[in-house]
Formats: sequence, structure tokens, C-alpha cells
Amino acid sequence: MNVELIIDYSIRIGISIIVLILTKIFSKITYSSVIKIVEKAGKSLSYKNTLKVLINIASYTLGGFIILSLIFKDFMPFLTGLGVSGVIVAFAIQEPLANFICGILLMFSKTIKEGDAIEVNGVSGSVKQIDLNHTIINTFDGKLVRIPNKTMWSSSITNYWPSDIRRSEINIGVSYDTNLNDFLEIINGYLKKSNLIYKDENHNPIVLFSGFGASSIDFSIKFWLKKEDFFEGTKKIATEIFDLLNKNNIEIPFNQLDVNIKNGGK
Repeated sequence: MNVELIIDYSIRIGISIIVLILTKIFSKITYSSVIKIVEKAGKSLSYKNTLKVLINIASYTLGGFIILSLIFKDFMPFLTGLGVSGVIVAFAIQEPLANFICGILLMFSKTIKEGDAIEVNGVSGSVKQIDLNHTIINTFDGKLVRIPNKTMWSSSITNYWPSDIRRSEINIGVSYDTNLNDFLEIINGYLKKSNLIYKDENHNPIVLFSGFGASSIDFSIKFWLKKEDFFEGTKKIATEIFDLLNKNNIEIPFNQLDVNIKNGGK
């Protein structure tokens, strides 16, 4: 009898291993199929990593129930007897449920997408994925931060790149001896001719007066750049403006302090 029992359990364990392998294969095939269908439809999937997590969870959960029912004959009647309502109530009072729902809301509302550069609660970085409980962020200095989805949903989120263009600015001060008309003509001429600066009817470069400083008359030059040009483009434009002002003998002054020393003797 014991031999038959051992054989019976060995068979069940063997079948369970096969189920586990098939579950893994099924999960990979399902994920690949969804990606191919979306790509054939000419659309982009914003949550590839998240989709993979969800498919894995669904597949392994189903596989887990099958394995448990194979190993423990009385498992399914016990689960049925427990009642679905009891499971729902027990699960509903848990914090993970709130995080799960908020994660779904984040995805459906498209508040954030994988790859977005964001800042939330003082954490800045790129969204890696949204899983069941957390949003995973790769910070700009190489750290990995997991923020609960509930916190993400209820917090103020700054998206650094809501579109493919973003405004940059360069603050500059010129000497009080400068002919401002000449200065503005030179800067505006450069901004119009620059092929690096993005321009359309709604996004044009502009030069704004900032104020009369202690040592200079200050201006702010605002312009739009494409995402791929933003950092290097701002640096290049600053360099070219600096060279252009030097070429036209327009001084960019530095702060100066005049010190008068009085003779303390009588």
C-alpha cells in the first residue's frame, strides 16, 4: 500500500513539474503573441515590462492551482467550501489591493508610461515598469526606487517630457555700456537662423528683459529644442551666443566690488 502511495505521489509530482514547465512556455508564448499583434496593428505598447509581469502572474497563478489540485486531492473542495466572498473580503482589506487598483488606474489613464522621465515626491528618474504593488524608477544617478502605486496615484507627478520638444533657456547679462538695440538684433538674428532651435507657429524663440542687475542688464533667452537635442543643444547654443557676442565686442560683465579704504588716523 505504501509503495502504491509513493508511486501515486511521484506521478503527481512529475505531472506537476511538467505543468510548471508548460506554464513557463505558455507565459512566454502569450507575451510574444501580444507584442506581435500590437506591432502588426501599427501601434506601440507603452507597458511592455508591466504586461510581462501581469501575464506571468496570471499564468503561474493558474498553473499553481492546477499543481495544488494534482498534489492535494481535497484542495479544490476545500477552496470551494471556503467561499469566494471570504477570499474577496480577506483580500480587500490588504494594502496590496489598493496598490494593485492604483497601478491599473495609472496605466489606463496613461499618467505615466515606461521610459518617461518623471519626478515624484522628490525622486527623479525614468519609469522602468509598473508591477502589482509598485512603480519601479531608475533614478538619474543609477539607483532603483520602488514607490507604492497608491502613493504614485495620490502624488503630484512632474513629467519632464510630455512631448518630443521642451523649452530651454539661457540667462545672460550685458554691460551697461552696451547698445541694447544692437544686442537684441544680434541675438534675434541668431535665433532665427539656428537650425538647432525648434520653431513653429506655437513655439518660437524669444528674448525677455529680466531686470537691471548690480553689474549688468539682464535678459533671458527662451527657445525650444527636440528631446534628442536638449542637453547638447543648449550647451552648443550657449557657446555660439558667447562667441557671437565676443565677435561683436559686447561685454558680459562679472560682478565687481569697489572697496574704499579710509585713513583712520587723525
